[in-house]
Amino acid sequence: MRRRRIWIVVLLAVAAVLLARLFVVARDLPGTITAAHFETLRADQPRMRAFLNRMPKGGDLHTHLSGAVYAERFLAWAVRDGLCFRRADMTLLPRPDGAAPDQPCGTDPAVVPLADAVSGPKGQTTYDLILNALSTRWFLPTLAVPSGHDQFFATFGKFNAATGGSDWDQTARRMAEMVVDELKQYDASKVQYVEFMVTFFEGADRERMTQAIGAVGEPAAMLATLQRSGLDAAVAAKARQVAAIVAHIEGLRDCAGDATRPGCGVTFRFIAQVNRNSAPASVFAQTALAAGLVRAAPGMVVGLNYVGPEDYRVSLRDYRTHMKWIGFLAGADVPVALHAGELWLGLVPPDDLDFHIREAVEIAGARRIGHGTAVGFERNMEGLLAEMRRRGVTIEIALTSSDVILGVRGRAHPIVTYLNAGVPVTLATDDAGVSRIDLTNEYFRAARDHGLGYARLKAIAHTALAHSFLTEAEKDREGARLDRAFADFEQNVREEQPASAQLVAVLQALLPLPLPQLR
Repeated sequence: MRRRRIWIVVLLAVAAVLLARLFVVARDLPGTITAAHFETLRADQPRMRAFLNRMPKGGDLHTHLSGAVYAERFLAWAVRDGLCFRRADMTLLPRPDGAAPDQPCGTDPAVVPLADAVSGPKGQTTYDLILNALSTRWFLPTLAVPSGHDQFFATFGKFNAATGGSDWDQTARRMAEMVVDELKQYDASKVQYVEFMVTFFEGADRERMTQAIGAVGEPAAMLATLQRSGLDAAVAAKARQVAAIVAHIEGLRDCAGDATRPGCGVTFRFIAQVNRNSAPASVFAQTALAAGLVRAAPGMVVGLNYVGPEDYRVSLRDYRTHMKWIGFLAGADVPVALHAGELWLGLVPPDDLDFHIREAVEIAGARRIGHGTAVGFERNMEGLLAEMRRRGVTIEIALTSSDVILGVRGRAHPIVTYLNAGVPVTLATDDAGVSRIDLTNEYFRAARDHGLGYARLKAIAHTALAHSFLTEAEKDREGARLDRAFADFEQNVREEQPASAQLVAVLQALLPLPLPQLR
């Protein structure tokens, strides 16, 4: 009798657990079926990629606008604008001032109109070679360019003329075209939010502020010098220019006329980027200008970031000084995202690997870290991860970029380390055009190379919005929009599955044991 009572208690306990699990499964039946279906796609990578392309992906928080655009677009614009081409180093060039009509690219025979270079019998061959030079497409190491790192960073100088070059008015017009082009791409791959990194301060303003500083000294004194030299006026003028760019973007995408037009489903903001490999006075001036612009145009420029190779001599030499300057100039009110730990053993000496992420977090006050690939080399890695988790510092993972630039892929990449430590993680493209990818590809790599399941990928999509630099009210609106997108997506996936597959998914959720596939 006693044994019978024990069995009754055990059976009742099991039944209670099953009922509880049934309640959980029933409450999110489409999500359960979608997650189970995703697991069946691991052996069918084309279908997995197609699934992920349809899946809502929240946002891309780490993308450089000029590097996001595919070379084909730059070449089309360059031909339209009559730009020139130097075959020796595959570089686009502006038309020289005062050039004769019959020699629009000057008298140097090595520099010709791009339109001429890509036309004629050998035009396609030249076009293909330029595409390769302006991206990492088909990259193979050579003595001149021995690594993906070198090829990647060399591309920007080659296509710079097509982004507007040194002419601000042309740059502003092209910036609007680039943004609209990218918004269409994001819309097509179900990305609803993006923060574009853009250089806003170049040319006369930047040079004037740099010269005003003169000798680098104490940060408060340098800032006071900039303020006396017209910092606030320069920032206000740039804020007006940004507003004009945004108006041009909205005019080009014409969402008021038709909200279903490609690109109209994507919200965007800008991050002001600073060239970290400039002279110290220039870096300080750029940082002060960028921080001022965030304060002056918070609805559109939502944060600042340092860009340029972290392993370059100037960046390594001045890294600790830069972090102190950012902390001083950004304060508590300017959101900061920083490239930090985009390094690896062999690229730099060991003593340049063990403090960059920590100082970006603790000294500069970064709320997000881009890449963070070298976290395993940081002093007291576990303590750093715990601090990032405590502060809610998000890591922006760019899997393809880490592969191309650093050669870090597969299990060597720390994405699982961050996830296991509870650090917020989001996936990013970095420079989709240069790397020839899109955000879907990064979700695909996360699933294929690191085993991430549907629930984890869905959480990563939400993280992108929750840790964006939007206001809290904007985050709520975007989060609700993402919830609706996922609900529709999961319902569609559920309806596509036969009843047998749905039954298996429910049984697997109730009894997490291997079950035979029902056909």
